[in-house]
Amino acid sequence: MSQALIISNNEVLSDLYIVNLEVYTGTNVTIKRSCDEAIKLLELNPDFDVIISLCMLDDIDSGAIIYQYLIENDLENPLIVIGKKSDVPKEVPQVAGSYDVKSLVRNVASVLQISAKDMVDRSVPEYYPVPIKLFYNVNSVPCDIYYRVKKSMTDSEYLKIFTKSDAPSPGIKKYIDEGVHTLYVDSTMRLEMINLASQCILSELKGLEAEGVSDEKKIEIVEQGIEIVSDRLFHEKEVNAEIIEISKTCMKSVKDVVENAPKLKNILKLLTSNRASYLYSHSIIATFVATHIVKTISWGGESHIDKINFVFFFHDMFLAPIYAKHPDLRYEEEALFSNQLNDAEKETILDHAKLAADALAKYPRLPLGADQIILQHHGMTNGQGFAMNFKDDISPLAKVMIIAEAFTEELLKTLEDSSEVVTKKEMIKSMHNRFPRHTYKKIIETLTEIKL
Repeated sequence: MSQALIISNNEVLSDLYIVNLEVYTGTNVTIKRSCDEAIKLLELNPDFDVIISLCMLDDIDSGAIIYQYLIENDLENPLIVIGKKSDVPKEVPQVAGSYDVKSLVRNVASVLQISAKDMVDRSVPEYYPVPIKLFYNVNSVPCDIYYRVKKSMTDSEYLKIFTKSDAPSPGIKKYIDEGVHTLYVDSTMRLEMINLASQCILSELKGLEAEGVSDEKKIEIVEQGIEIVSDRLFHEKEVNAEIIEISKTCMKSVKDVVENAPKLKNILKLLTSNRASYLYSHSIIATFVATHIVKTISWGGESHIDKINFVFFFHDMFLAPIYAKHPDLRYEEEALFSNQLNDAEKETILDHAKLAADALAKYPRLPLGADQIILQHHGMTNGQGFAMNFKDDISPLAKVMIIAEAFTEELLKTLEDSSEVVTKKEMIKSMHNRFPRHTYKKIIETLTEIKL
């Protein structure tokens, strides 16, 4: 069995790569989350048939680092780089898109000299393992699904838990909660199952526009969409057609969820039931608060609400990989003093508003002034750092963002500290003290009418 080493710090991508390479090329995959970890493994065992690296990891050119290591140590392992930002020679195969799994499989098959016929005719066990996560968003399974029960060290029984055409969710949640990592399909159906599972996130995102999709489902899938977009923006620093398609669908769904929720507690309930990450929860709650402000303030209109949805979807995209790496992080300014973060991560936090605004500069039909609003959403006109004294020389919608995020943080801190009950009136009073200028006070006053 061929051996592949993949350097990736993205769990979703890693799962997709592992299952597709195992199914199509019969390759056993080892994942390492950093160049240092990969190099340590190569020092112990350099005999990998192919090495695959994301082009950038935490703003480090991982592709170039691994290429340089191979050259300096006279190793001839074939290298494939995913993404176009790596400074490697042209002869190194590069897969343009992180989610272009088909191109990755083709490149690996070429390196391993595996033909299309070989991939179809591969000898595999009667029941083929599939990571359970890949069933989570599949609406209808293309074949029977089995759960393995080990009867002895050498004997296993495969129990059918889903029949062809069944919808595995929500039943699949039971097995996930029990710590099951793998389910099984008849090996003759493995390619069809993996093809379906590999496209589940994008197809689910497109399906969000259909009528009858619950807010719970929208919250769940939009978070996955944000993960895809943030990964592409963080590593490639530019907007492409895939980002545009996913972001438009996600923004429409967020707007629907916010408009369907009469009170803030409805949003909190949705986010809690979906175990949403802090960064995502913060963004959705702040969108709800900002939408209320725009609807209530005298100059607000529908175009401002659409713009608010746009800027809140993109404003913290460059923070997402950092928060995924450090899931216990909370407030951005406090994170700057955390010993968990390295200097590069802290610099990204300081510059994330500018990075997002710059990345969106080429977004087709960018809402007028949206990049400036994102640039200024921490009160700094240049998008770098955090304001201590909030001035008037920023756009009105940037002020709305600032107040919405400040109120959201006040609310989340109150929910985290169950020992102290803070009323809406007290939160608003605290914000008046923090933002003494008249233009900010007018925005804060709209929060007296928000329904918690």
